[in-house]
Amino acid sequence: MTLKPLLINRNFKYMWGSEFLSILNGRFRELVIPLIVLGLTSSPLVTALVALSQQVGTILFAIPIGTWVENKHKVRVAATCHFLYGLSIFTLAFLLATKNVNAVIIAFLLFVMGLLALISRTAFTSMIPGIAGRENLLKAHTNIEAADAIAIVIGPALGGILLAKTGSVLTLIICATLSLLSTMLVAMIRNKADFKKAEREVSKKSKFHTFLERTLEGLQILIANPQQLISTLAMCILGFTTVYITLTTIFYAQITMELSEERIGILLSSAGVGNIAGILLINKCKNKNWVTLICILMIISGIGILMMTVANAFIMMCLGMAIFDCTLSMAFIVQGAVHQGITPDEFLTRVRSSTYVIGGLITMAGTFLAGAIPELFTGKMALIIGTLILLIPAFIILRFGKYGVKLSKIEPIHQNKIV
Repeated sequence: MTLKPLLINRNFKYMWGSEFLSILNGRFRELVIPLIVLGLTSSPLVTALVALSQQVGTILFAIPIGTWVENKHKVRVAATCHFLYGLSIFTLAFLLATKNVNAVIIAFLLFVMGLLALISRTAFTSMIPGIAGRENLLKAHTNIEAADAIAIVIGPALGGILLAKTGSVLTLIICATLSLLSTMLVAMIRNKADFKKAEREVSKKSKFHTFLERTLEGLQILIANPQQLISTLAMCILGFTTVYITLTTIFYAQITMELSEERIGILLSSAGVGNIAGILLINKCKNKNWVTLICILMIISGIGILMMTVANAFIMMCLGMAIFDCTLSMAFIVQGAVHQGITPDEFLTRVRSSTYVIGGLITMAGTFLAGAIPELFTGKMALIIGTLILLIPAFIILRFGKYGVKLSKIEPIHQNKIV
């Protein structure tokens, strides 16, 4: 695994640690909160609608936030958001303990938490090239994906056990504590780029004009050339599939398969085993055409979902989940490295914030459909649809492999180099 070379860099070590704690926090919550809402409402659709509230802030504010963060002290921004995020989870735990909570209150708190996560994620992502180095982008994203893999192995299973044995309040308190620890690690980062003074504008009017111009550029770059367009499409498909399959699997496991919280946690943790396998395999792909590679990975991931759909044995469901997340995590690494690799430095934050808006819309669609399809049809039908959502676009994009290059040969594409 490639963790050791990059973790010698002290600042990247702090970034990695903060990201690991944040993801572990998220893995706890993605199991606990849906089950809390499902217990309150007994409706997959209502549970999905509550989960949608996390994405509203992304849709409304991601683009201006990306432009705003561009000239801010990113370490301070990220640390502040992590701290406030932890306070929000503590608030939810308190309301749950005092039995003063309902679906509407949970939705509001998720909206606030989603907005805080958006700001911190924008600041965090834009620091990666400067701290890790552009020559190490594939390694950096591999190591960040490793944080996700370890958290997936630990998080859902541990979260399921905590939820079953101690209840939702204590589990949420642990989540809040993880956010505060993440705050401490972010605050220890020393990012030289944060100390560069931004250019000063001559008037409020010119400030607004520049702000608007930069915002629109972020959207335009996403379709400025075939490489950006393919990367954006892949990002949308992967983002949709992640939230859709995770939530659908929880509903399918509890409602259709009638699995316990511990078994649901183990099933989701199986994804982490596959994730780790993907991280070990990704370095063997650095000389592959990135377009072709993403398509192949999406196809194999779809096969993993199909295995979960047709399996009657719990162990086979776990194997299907592992295969699904193994190749999906590899696709995420490739897409993340390509996205930052082909984007010039001066556009990183605004382009990233634009992808958050698009990804937010896609994620909202995935969350809604994950609740609506099982409510109207069956959980098995929802999983079959998830398989098709991966397979069909993969075979279409495969035809455009000529626009890809070896992962090791990726470089920024400037406007005068548009294909």
